[in-house]
Amino acid sequence: MPSYLFQFKELAAFTRHVAPDTLFAFDLDGTLAPIVNDFGAAKVAKPVRNALQRLMGLAKVAVITGRSRQDAIGMLGFQPHLVIGNHGAEWPGQSGTRRWELVQLCLKWRDRLHTALFYEPGVEIEFKGESLSLHYRKSEDPQLALAMINAAIGDLEPPPRIIGGKCVVNVLPMQACGKGEALAAAMDELGCSRAIYFGDDETDEDVFRMARGDIFGVHVGRNDQSAATYYLNQQSEILELLNSIVGVLESCCESGPECADG
Repeated sequence: MPSYLFQFKELAAFTRHVAPDTLFAFDLDGTLAPIVNDFGAAKVAKPVRNALQRLMGLAKVAVITGRSRQDAIGMLGFQPHLVIGNHGAEWPGQSGTRRWELVQLCLKWRDRLHTALFYEPGVEIEFKGESLSLHYRKSEDPQLALAMINAAIGDLEPPPRIIGGKCVVNVLPMQACGKGEALAAAMDELGCSRAIYFGDDETDEDVFRMARGDIFGVHVGRNDQSAATYYLNQQSEILELLNSIVGVLESCCESGPECADG
């Protein structure tokens, strides 16, 4: 069960993992930005963006999101060291080497789902390349909408990987890379010896469940079933935590290279 981070003992333990060689990795919706009714209107607030940009001058920063990379970068308003889209399947520099077989499969699924859910009001199908998201936040009867979505997904061939969320169901090809695998690869690519990952949803449990002592998870929002080490009560606390991390790292810089030993 995660522990609330903003307590003396927990914050002291967390701070020991904050160092220049730590990769600070974030989910996007519900973590860096609040969830809104219209997923296309979500934005990262300017104070959070400013804190992230300060953090980038002190350590490596990555965003691993279910959104496409292009959508995520537009939502952020800047580009961190690494942005990985489609739950880990879409990496930068892949325009010529993307897994087009996954994109084609998701296109086929999208067409099938459009046909099956055409008369279901309030359901939106978001095609993102290597994955799909089915949003039902605008539905007048969310339980019925979810049942209809699950029934439609159950008819897809080949069977997809399904990850639930907050009024959204994510559909991915079975062979697509997940967030846990993506984070491990990001640590290697950016030369980081440890990572702290922040997320709020079922898709982020792929990271939280990793049995690695060099990866620590922070769940945004209390969830006693999460495998994360710590939790924040609400998304608005992320700004305070970012400013605290920046303060610790700035102190590290003033203290000299021995700080990097944690």
